Amino acid sequence: LYPHRFCAAMNGLRPKLSPGFTLVELLVAVLVFGLLAASAYGGLNALSAAVGAQRDRSLAFAGLQRAVATLDSDLRQLVSRRGRDRAGRLLPVLAGDSQILLGRRAGRMNPAELPRSQLQQFEWRLEQGALVRRSWPEVDSAPDSPPTGRTVFAQVTAIEFRFRDSSGAWYRQWPAANPPQLLPSAVEYVVDTPVFGTVRRVVAL
Repeated sequence: LYPHRFCAAMNGLRPKLSPGFTLVELLVAVLVFGLLAASAYGGLNALSAAVGAQRDRSLAFAGLQRAVATLDSDLRQLVSRRGRDRAGRLLPVLAGDSQILLGRRAGRMNPAELPRSQLQQFEWRLEQGALVRRSWPEVDSAPDSPPTGRTVFAQVTAIEFRFRDSSGAWYRQWPAANPPQLLPSAVEYVVDTPVFGTVRRVVAL
């Protein structure tokens, strides 16, 4: 055989290689996949943080709603009943200033049907950035009956009460010019919160 014919015959016997990826192409594909994965993780992380923040805000707003509903309930069920302090001195039916509210209400829960009064003495005040409600087991506070306190809402920067008499005048303290056995015609309270701003309510009595 002639040399050129031999080379042509050998070329015809070589197997044909299938097309594939080079190392550079593989590295580029891995890099692109890594960038896409990092972008997806960042998006999911931001979405998870937003969902968590929204959940915390919803829980805080629900707590504020419960606090407002509880305070409204206390005011709407006020009774013209004077109590006594631990020293036995008579208290007005409602005592309050711009920061504290003390009174007696009806509708005390009695699930065990115990032989006790349906009235309850309560107090609202602001303590260390929290709105606190105290209550006593007896309307006339005995020396051995300390109050039971609970934090109703923990994100409050300020609270202010105002009291309206029958003539329409507003006061920052009660009793004002009226006798201590009279209730105001309305109570206004303003609660300042760092998250939800100012909540203003007027409850007619």
